[in-house]
Amino acid sequence: MRLLKRLSSGDFELVSFNDENPPPYAILSHTWTEGQEVTYKELVAGTGKDKIGYDKIRFCGVRAAADSLEYFWVDTCCIDKSTSHELSTAINSMFRWYQRASKCYVYLSDVVVPEEVGDAEAFRVTWTEAFQRSRWFTRGWTLQELLAPPCVEFFSKNGKRLGSRISLEQEIHQITKIATEALRGRSLAKFSVEERMSWAATRTTTLKEDTVYCLLGIYGVFLPLIYGEGEIYATLRLREEIGRRQEGQGIERLHDLSVLPVLPFPRNELFVGRGDQLRSLEQSLLPSNTHQRMTIYGLGGCGKSALALEFAYRALVQHARQMVFWVPAISQESFELAYHEIGVRLGVPGITEDNADIRKLVKDALSSGSLGDWLMIVDNADDSGVLLGTTDNNPMSARLSDCLPHSNRGTILFTTRSRKVAGELTPNSVLELNDMSKAEARQLLARRLTKQGLLDDEIAVDELLEKLTYLPLAIVQAAAFISNNDISVSGYISLFRHTGTETELFSERFEDPSRYREIDSTIAKTWHISFDQIRRQDQLAAEYLSFMACIDRIDIPQSLLPPRGSLVQQVKALGTLVGYAFITERQQTVQELDKERFFDMHRLVHMASAWWLDGHDERATWAGRAVARLEELVPHGGYEGKATWTTYLSHAIYVAGLSDTVDETARASLLDRVGRCQASIDADEHE
Repeated sequence: MRLLKRLSSGDFELVSFNDENPPPYAILSHTWTEGQEVTYKELVAGTGKDKIGYDKIRFCGVRAAADSLEYFWVDTCCIDKSTSHELSTAINSMFRWYQRASKCYVYLSDVVVPEEVGDAEAFRVTWTEAFQRSRWFTRGWTLQELLAPPCVEFFSKNGKRLGSRISLEQEIHQITKIATEALRGRSLAKFSVEERMSWAATRTTTLKEDTVYCLLGIYGVFLPLIYGEGEIYATLRLREEIGRRQEGQGIERLHDLSVLPVLPFPRNELFVGRGDQLRSLEQSLLPSNTHQRMTIYGLGGCGKSALALEFAYRALVQHARQMVFWVPAISQESFELAYHEIGVRLGVPGITEDNADIRKLVKDALSSGSLGDWLMIVDNADDSGVLLGTTDNNPMSARLSDCLPHSNRGTILFTTRSRKVAGELTPNSVLELNDMSKAEARQLLARRLTKQGLLDDEIAVDELLEKLTYLPLAIVQAAAFISNNDISVSGYISLFRHTGTETELFSERFEDPSRYREIDSTIAKTWHISFDQIRRQDQLAAEYLSFMACIDRIDIPQSLLPPRGSLVQQVKALGTLVGYAFITERQQTVQELDKERFFDMHRLVHMASAWWLDGHDERATWAGRAVARLEELVPHGGYEGKATWTTYLSHAIYVAGLSDTVDETARASLLDRVGRCQASIDADEHE
């Protein structure tokens, strides 16, 4: 195929590439103006610059450069239509070319946004009516240009971005009557022949035969072009070829099909940051001829699934023939349902039979190496019992992890909240995902707020992001509340200052199309799931977590924790909490390695742990244990063991401040001890 490259002089040149391995490129979708489009011969000759069509080429080149794409494709001048063989090849390849494009820019020549409108997406009223009437939605060829690319963006005639296929989904659905699932990237093969025909029923083309030829990619078929045969005969040939494809189309003919994504969510076009992590994933997993596996792990809400989803879509864009599968490991049932859907889409023989061994059939099919390259995302592998356990407690029984395919043509990426699970799944290939950087967090908030003017209060924005610890899910949840309730950033922060509102704010539900509907998309619920898992897996870790929720979250000495279990159990319990990123250990120098270990607890986890205890009516009990433990360790002043007991004072002060949980007598006792200890410290300093 030929691609355009923008030169420093402002002109363009055509560069030829192997059709099977082109570089990343953008692609233009537009409607033609008779006699005003720049042809292949004109571009080669350097003429045609006075045509209206040349402005579209300029536009596409500028947009591609803005998206860091060196090459782009425009149908009018990248195909030599004077050669019938080349034209036939191009039409049969068109769907695939759009499918492989990193970006598809839709240039709407009959939609103009007033120049004084800076943000067209925020002022839809200025162009919505023209958008709905646009000629682009009436043309036959633009149907595949709408559905094939992974990312479609719409622009006005004067180059203003109107939105994307995702952000304009409802408007496009109303105009075209195309199912929203198709707009979200669901395999077109899942829709009936007649339904796909209905999408094109009212569309027109200049040549009658093109009303049929423009559907070749929609059905994944190829036909020789016979201009002059008429629409009826062309339709008959199309239906005959579709029928042949449907007869016995099993796994052995899968290579004839287009990309096979099984992704549960549309691409998140509000995704920001994580550039280093994406590069690491791409370098480790994509360009390989050997089977690769890797695990992303991190605190609940840090964006593991969002990162995996973005990586999956990038794999589709950069490796267009690669099949991508998404397998939720939330439960054994969710895993097996995903495997069944994969088997059906692959056309695996026997997959729909009663009592079919779905796990083995899918594993064998993907392990065979005959299907080409594939990527499998195993998401939410948080509970080790799902993938690594057996249903009948028989250690010899097959585990779900044993049913994962292994092929030099395939790659598996896991996501989990647990470092322990990550280590068991891929011991030597783990990517830890921490909170966002300040710059990334600010960018995410900007993308999620509907009113960009709210960002002008930079002091309030910085304070909010700090309160949210730069955690992606917390930022998205806060932005949703701010936008839905039309309040300022400082107004949202002020809500935190009222007793009890933090719990309510972090329990606020919000819609997020990139998260599972069956999982509550709130900070509180996200971590409560982890708390429940910890209680099942490690009772001592759960006790430590409950205890820490009632003391200060900073500088927690290990010696302050309840003296339970063996030394090995204590180390494992702390390892569990560190593995879930609930706590972090303070770094020690080499000289301090044999001394006391100190830990800090994530600020939001500290709050959520307290909410969890409140919800289970256990906070008073654990606060009482914290009081009792501190009374054991904090003396009534003096100098003996001062180096040790000084590390407990901040925690005693914190517990004494829990006026709604700890009774007055216990609080007074703790404060008396703190006061006597402080007096001893002061006296020692003045000697």
